[in-house]
Amino acid sequence: MTIGPDEARRLLERELERSEYDGAHVTWWDRASRAVLEWIGSLRADGLGSPAVAQTLLWTAVVVLVAVVVLVVVARGLPRRRARLADGETGGVFDDDDLRPASAIAEDARAALRAGDWSRAVLDGYRAIARGLGERDLVPDVPGATARAIAGRAARVFPVEATRIEHAAVTFDEVRYLDVAATETAAREVLDTEHAVRTARPAHATTPAVPA
Repeated sequence: MTIGPDEARRLLERELERSEYDGAHVTWWDRASRAVLEWIGSLRADGLGSPAVAQTLLWTAVVVLVAVVVLVVVARGLPRRRARLADGETGGVFDDDDLRPASAIAEDARAALRAGDWSRAVLDGYRAIARGLGERDLVPDVPGATARAIAGRAARVFPVEATRIEHAAVTFDEVRYLDVAATETAAREVLDTEHAVRTARPAHATTPAVPA
């Protein structure tokens, strides 16, 4: 099916009016999109010469239209994902089939560190913290518990390490849910925190631990 310039412009405007694109500041993507819309709107069959030229330009406009929509989705999607992370909307620390004990997870994290896989070291390093807390009955290892929730519970048991655990949780979320590439420094900090928590004596709790 062939669509005209006016219809192509209308479709793009409708796409950009969807709620997924709300709340963002004007960026160079917005300006580029507007420029494309104006260009498509300027196309008129009576000013394009031969039918062959008109058809070629029309298909070019359609390709540009699709490319702009894809680029807008990519450009707007990541900031919205960051906003969800800022609001604490993340998933669980463990995959459903991850039943490794804390010692095995920690060893996998150290192996990743030696191999230079900093992101894997961060992920397994924090998972070792979480699983270790569960094995010691300090913070219940609840399926679906988020990194921030686990850090909040752990802070009551290890107040001295609370800041480091919270920082490790933030690093975990950034790597897992924002695809941020971890650095060697970040990986070592998470593993150092895992060792500190594993070897520390828990503070006396005045209230019982509750599921994270």
